[in-house]
Amino acid sequence: MEQTVSKIEELLEKPCYVIDFLPEQVKPSSRGQFFDVECYLLNSDKHFLLKDKFVNIIIKLMCYYHVSIQLDDWIDRPSLQILEDAINTIMNNHSGWLNILLPDETVLVVFEWDNLNLTVYNPSKEIQALMQKIACSEGLFWRKSDMI
Repeated sequence: MEQTVSKIEELLEKPCYVIDFLPEQVKPSSRGQFFDVECYLLNSDKHFLLKDKFVNIIIKLMCYYHVSIQLDDWIDRPSLQILEDAINTIMNNHSGWLNILLPDETVLVVFEWDNLNLTVYNPSKEIQALMQKIACSEGLFWRKSDMI
């Protein structure tokens, strides 16, 4: 367990990409209404549409790679129902996150209730290419994160 926590901390320092509903990050100087949109999407029934897209992305990823998820403890190769229930609980509680680890690839995918994206840490070129296709299949965008 301690080794896995150490691995997660290490991965959080690696380059990251996002699967987002927007094609690029909104600039601080933007005169748009991003925060109104974000609040609406997270607090209206629209959040179910986003939740379904994120679940679908993770399910598609599970078709290609070995997956473990972190709830209270790590669950190796979780059932699809456990995965969906975990994300439903996070969304309904408006609190929490889910770490999705691809242990054979040393890749971490993070789902957080208050983000309108999935964050992917340390993806290889192969995984980047696949994730871009998967994001597109759900009407979302794949891009390098602007986080520093």
